[in-house]
Amino acid sequence: MAGQHQAVLHEHCILNTRPAHQQAGLQALLEAQGAQVLSFPSIEIAEVEHTRLITGIENYQIAIFVSRNAVDGTFRLLPDTSLPAHLQLAVIGEGTFQALVKRVNDLDQRLIRSEPYNSEGLLRAGALQRVAGKEIVIFRGQQGRTLLADELTARGALVSQCEVYHRRLPTYAEHHFAELTAKRFPTLTLFTSTEGMHNLMQLVDQRSGESLLTIPWLLISERMRESALKLGHNAEILIAAKASDEGIRQTIVDWVQQS
Repeated sequence: MAGQHQAVLHEHCILNTRPAHQQAGLQALLEAQGAQVLSFPSIEIAEVEHTRLITGIENYQIAIFVSRNAVDGTFRLLPDTSLPAHLQLAVIGEGTFQALVKRVNDLDQRLIRSEPYNSEGLLRAGALQRVAGKEIVIFRGQQGRTLLADELTARGALVSQCEVYHRRLPTYAEHHFAELTAKRFPTLTLFTSTEGMHNLMQLVDQRSGESLLTIPWLLISERMRESALKLGHNAEILIAAKASDEGIRQTIVDWVQQS
């Protein structure tokens, strides 16, 4: 019985589209429960060489990190790999929080976060209600959502948005995806960003794209559902209870067990 429980995903082949450097933990969790996992990153994370906002970080009162890539990119660019002691630190997402925990010793005393772990949830945090006159920097990739900046500006904050990494469309050999899925086509595709969904449909041939639209997709927010439907997805959509590796794993396991 214990073995059967551990292999609850043995009938499933899961397509993991996360950036390559963020796949290992989730892949191990899924494989431990019997799943076959196919790696096909649909977003590539590229480093930024310089940003003037990093050198002036001591001028801010609050820093917001929108992703674990934002944490990694920021600390790579910091001249002394540390943040000013007075700076309050806000995070979106469990992965972002875990990445910051590894970098900041006194994080509990400086942390701003609120459930759900998205922009809307963070804007409800008490520390972000009265921000008139405060200088806030948002560390992010290029062309992300502007909700945080727009709302905090409306509350009177002086907001700067700082790009500390870039997202790019990966390059693959022409038939890479068809060869990857030749022996077994995925039974579920997991996405952690809307951009990743759009990229995947650009990276595969028409036949594969049509097939992908007919299998269940796991997304990490309700906001992504509308984008999936606009792409033509017409199968079941799972929304992860949490965007963490464990939250994604548990959502898939619960879905299988309830089927």
